[in-house]
Amino acid sequence: MDKDQNTLTEKKNRNQALSRYPKSLSLIFIIILLFVIFGVINNNFFGITNIINIFRQTSVLSLISIGMALIIIDGGFDLSVGSNLAFGGAIGAMVLTLTGSSWLSMLAILLTCTLMGTLNGVAVGVLNINPFMFTLAASALARGLTLGLMNAQSVGVTGKALLWLGDAQIGIIPVVMIFVVIVYLVFYFILRRNMFGLKIYAVGGNIQAARASGINTKMIVTSTYILTGLLVGIGSIVTVGRLASVQPWAGVGLEFDVITAVIIGGVSLRGGEGTMLGTFLGALTIGILINGLSFMAIDPFFQYIIRGFIIIIVVLIDNIMHTNRSSAY
Repeated sequence: MDKDQNTLTEKKNRNQALSRYPKSLSLIFIIILLFVIFGVINNNFFGITNIINIFRQTSVLSLISIGMALIIIDGGFDLSVGSNLAFGGAIGAMVLTLTGSSWLSMLAILLTCTLMGTLNGVAVGVLNINPFMFTLAASALARGLTLGLMNAQSVGVTGKALLWLGDAQIGIIPVVMIFVVIVYLVFYFILRRNMFGLKIYAVGGNIQAARASGINTKMIVTSTYILTGLLVGIGSIVTVGRLASVQPWAGVGLEFDVITAVIIGGVSLRGGEGTMLGTFLGALTIGILINGLSFMAIDPFFQYIIRGFIIIIVVLIDNIMHTNRSSAY
């Protein structure tokens, strides 16, 4: 009996260990493989300028993926991030035009996107409205307001402070790259070394059990949407800095890439699972894929098809892994 019990314990510990690390290792292998494939097809892909561009272009995706990871880990969903990013930019452009202050413009962007995240959080966390339906409606609302405020026209931006985060470099290294790494380290600490992060996992793993243990589940869920709104606001500032303009169609399809990156990074659609390292590697994988497909001059329509197949495959793998883990216990 003791031998059987020890065997079961060893098997459980082995499964826990295997579930913790191979995802990140496999993603590192995929990233290297993609680099080799795209580099062989086009030698310019290996250029230091292109590698830096990949990190720069992936910065917004990486930042917003942090928030999406938090939301999905605690059992939610957010389809409004792309429209929210554009809406924040539109409000920022208006404030910049009225006041001439880049600092007030940035504050307006952050407040706008955070308020949109708060609206989503209250609706989902407090009022228990279906996250898919509400954030889809919020996406349509934000995009419609953006197009209306900007008359569907781009607006140029010249404020140095507003452009700095998305455009500045230290040597050849974009400032935003350093900023993204710092933000990931902060959220790694929050998720793994802080009680708030542990509560997010608890809510996503079993919200009823979390509620019974005394966790304020409404506050936890709402907070993840608020944090995501804040990160979207930062992403909006980075986008404005990169483009030196505010685009009414900015962020179209961004939620698709963000969700794909998060799921590829190992965040389970069932909640309760996921890491910041995996999320970062997932965002980097998507960034390399998008950049590489562009280098191959593949039609954008086919790029969407390829990315669609990728997320289908990843969801199937997630389902298989979840089934195997369940049977292992």
